[in-house]
Amino acid sequence: MSRPNMPGLNRRDLLKVSVGGAAALWLSTSNFALADSTSIKAGWYGGQDTHDRMQKAIAQFTAKNPDIAVSVEFAPFAEFYDRLPVEYSGGTAPDMHRHSMTYLFDYVKRGLLADLSPFIGKSIDISALYPGVVEIGKDGDQVHAIGNNQIAVALFYNKAKVAAAGSLDNLTWDGFRDLAIKIGKAGGANSYGTNDGGGFFAFLELFVTQRGKSLYSGDNALGFEPKDLVDWLDYWESMRKDQGAPPPSVTAESAGFQNAPLVKGTAAMQVGWSQQIVFYQALMQDELDIHACPVPAGAADNGHLIRALDFWVVPEGSRNKEAAAKLVNFLLNDEGALATLGLSLGGPASDKAASVLAKTADVPSGKVLTYLADLRGHAPSATPRWISGHGELESTLNRLNASVGFGQATPQAAADSFFTEAKRILG
Repeated sequence: MSRPNMPGLNRRDLLKVSVGGAAALWLSTSNFALADSTSIKAGWYGGQDTHDRMQKAIAQFTAKNPDIAVSVEFAPFAEFYDRLPVEYSGGTAPDMHRHSMTYLFDYVKRGLLADLSPFIGKSIDISALYPGVVEIGKDGDQVHAIGNNQIAVALFYNKAKVAAAGSLDNLTWDGFRDLAIKIGKAGGANSYGTNDGGGFFAFLELFVTQRGKSLYSGDNALGFEPKDLVDWLDYWESMRKDQGAPPPSVTAESAGFQNAPLVKGTAAMQVGWSQQIVFYQALMQDELDIHACPVPAGAADNGHLIRALDFWVVPEGSRNKEAAAKLVNFLLNDEGALATLGLSLGGPASDKAASVLAKTADVPSGKVLTYLADLRGHAPSATPRWISGHGELESTLNRLNASVGFGQATPQAAADSFFTEAKRILG
C-alpha cells in the first residue's frame, strides 16, 4: 500500500534491529532544514495510521518552526518498548516521545525523564487540558509527562448480531455472560459471543472499581483482594466453557486488529479502549457501535475511568529540551495538528481538541466522542495512576488467565500465583 505524500518528509533509511530476541522494524525520516537549525528526534508507537498522521503533524510543525529540524522513529508498541531501554542506555533516546502509562513510572522511578514544569506556562500551554491529563504525570512538584489523550474501556459490538440475540440495555455482568453465550451457541462451532477479556488488566480494574476497590494501594501494593481475582478468573472460565468467549488457543492467535474475533466474524462483541472502534470498523463491513461495559446489578458506580493513558515525555538526557517542549505544545494545542491526528492517539485531551475533531469526525469517531462525553459527565475527574511494575503485572495476568483456560490452573491457584508474583514485582 502506498504512503501518502507529506510535505517536507523524505525516507532516509530503513533498518532492522534485533532487540531482546525480537525483530523490530524502525523507519527513520527527517525534515529538510537549514544547516544552522536545531535538530531533535521524535518517537512514538502505534499502527500505520498513527505513523502517517504523526509524520504529517510534524511536517506542519516544521513548516511553522523552520529553525527546528525533526527526525522521527516509530514502531508497533511491543517493538518500540523492546528498543527504548536500549536507546536510553546508549544515550540515543528521542528528544521527545510517546510513553504509555504501562511503563511510564518505571522510567520516572529511575530518574530518566525530564521535569517539564519549567516549560509549562512558557513553551507548553496546559490551560485547555482536561483535569488529570497533567496531574497523572506528576511526581511531587515535578511534571514528568503530559497526557496526549483521554480514553476509557468500552464494549464494541456488531449491531446486527447483537440485535438478533438480545439487547445491551441495563447490561449487568450476568446479562453480558448470558448474551455472549447465546450469541456463541447460535453461531455454531468456532463461534463466540465476545473476546476473552480475562487477561485485560484495565478491564479487571473496572471490575474491582465497581466493588469499591482499586488496582493499586499506594506505590507498592495491590488495592484489591485475592477473592476479587478468583471471581474474575472464574467468570471468564465460565464464558469460555459455553462459547461465551474463545479458548486460549484462539485468543493467542488474535493479536492485531485484523485478527480480532470481532473482525474475523467469530465474535459479535469486543472489549477494548474506546478509540479502537475506529480501527475495527475500518476493517469491517458490518456496522459497529460502542457501549459501556457491564455493571453489577444495582451498582452505584459503573467503574468507568476516563484517563490519560499515553503521554508526551522528554528524556532527562535530551540536549534540546526547549525545542522538544515546543513540539509537545504544538501536538497538544495546534488546531491543524489536532485535526491531522484525529483519534490516532486516543480520545481528545481537551474541549478544544474535542471541538476540532467534531468538525471532521467520521461516524465511528463521532461515536467515540459521544461515548467519552457521556462518561465524562459522571466519571471522576482525577483517576488513579498505574505504578512501577504495572507492565509486568499486566503480562502476568494475561498469562495466568490463559493458564486457567488451558486447564493448567484453577482460578484460585492462578489468583494465589498472581498475588505472590505481585509481591515480588512491587517490592
